[in-house]
Amino acid sequence: MCASNHTVDSGSSSRSRSEHPPLRCHCNQVAPLRTVRFNDGRNAGRAFYGCSGWPDSCGFLRWVDEVDELRDMEDKLMEVATENAELRLQIDQLERRVRELLNASKNKQEQIEELAIESDVMRERMYSAYADRKLLVFCVISWVMFF
Repeated sequence: MCASNHTVDSGSSSRSRSEHPPLRCHCNQVAPLRTVRFNDGRNAGRAFYGCSGWPDSCGFLRWVDEVDELRDMEDKLMEVATENAELRLQIDQLERRVRELLNASKNKQEQIEELAIESDVMRERMYSAYADRKLLVFCVISWVMFF
């Protein structure tokens, strides 16, 4: 930008974003927003951030549209990172819930096994009682027939 046929306007811009830190040049100074002033040329009227010490400066220059694109990408990256963190929290909660359900399922399975054992014991008692009744009926019938 050191051509002699342009001027620089270092006015402020309504496009600056308060949520982003100001750009700093290679001299570590805040780079003000400027506009290229050409009589003709493809960059005429184009806004840029330049070193505050221009023309005797570090040569820092960033076009506003490129900075805006970069900041938009940074914003999108932050949104994705936030969404990613939220999804990780949801995954952690779901994994914790799965562990709870697995433990509950294990407990229920143990209860089912205990009930199955208890059911087998009761079934054996019923068969034993039925066999005892059959024996008693047989004995009664035998005594009745014997006398």
